[in-house]
Amino acid sequence: MGDNNYATIIIMVTISVVQMPRMEGTCLLLLLLLSGGLSTLPPNLKEHHFVNQLMNWTEAQSYCREHFTDLVTVYNSDINQLLRSMAPNLEDWVWLGLYNDRYSWKWSMEGKHFYVGSTHEFLIWANGQPDCVNANEYCVALQGQTQMDDRPCGDSYPFLCYNASSTSYILVMESRSWSEAQSYCRTYHTDLTSIRRKEEKSNITLTLNGSGVQYVWIGLYRDPWAPWSDNTTSTFTNWAPSEPNNKNSFEYCVSMYSMPGKWYDARCNYKLNFFCFTGEVQNTNTVRSCHHVKH
Repeated sequence: MGDNNYATIIIMVTISVVQMPRMEGTCLLLLLLLSGGLSTLPPNLKEHHFVNQLMNWTEAQSYCREHFTDLVTVYNSDINQLLRSMAPNLEDWVWLGLYNDRYSWKWSMEGKHFYVGSTHEFLIWANGQPDCVNANEYCVALQGQTQMDDRPCGDSYPFLCYNASSTSYILVMESRSWSEAQSYCRTYHTDLTSIRRKEEKSNITLTLNGSGVQYVWIGLYRDPWAPWSDNTTSTFTNWAPSEPNNKNSFEYCVSMYSMPGKWYDARCNYKLNFFCFTGEVQNTNTVRSCHHVKH
């Protein structure tokens, strides 16, 4: 069969009905993947399971973590196609392990995830925020000097830099996109400003006082649709046309429509079947849970 310069992929599919304590139908898909350095493939042996029970996303996540390892992560189009073939009904809607955590943010200056909920001590969201309108708002501006609002990162606003050498805040009145503002601050100062303590919030309010700006960029942002429930950072996606769209600002979890195998963002409280997997996770200390099923 020629030389060994190419990765070898061996796929063994076993479909069976397993009688579980709760009598659900489970399809077992065993993927034996032997790769020659092909980075898009999952690193370890994984078993994938179709669970024929209707649950919301968080219930499905809990079920998978109790009985298997977690909700499924899709690494590439081959796995997407194999999962699609496991669904017994061509018109099934099935939960995957991907979701959009609107409360997990990072500071440009630090790059570490942290939770910014609706009751944070001094980081206060404006009414109804964050809402990620049209699945397109992943950067944060201060609105009215004190409250935060997630905005499209390509919008142009004045911005607030921080200079570590002088421990000062610099308001730049020139309107730029979030990434352009970040580049400017990193070039001429230290970075876009962070608000990590009450004292910083007070100093920023003093800097903005009397400026008249409606919105001003700060260094808060997030990565959309990453990572997965098991903390895997797979970058593969298979969105349907015009997806994700976060219709009515309530769609934060991902479902697959089995017939075409395309992905749609959906309300996390919908009751759907789901895929689990059995195998190792990258970091069991940082597996994530979803906060959006109330919608």
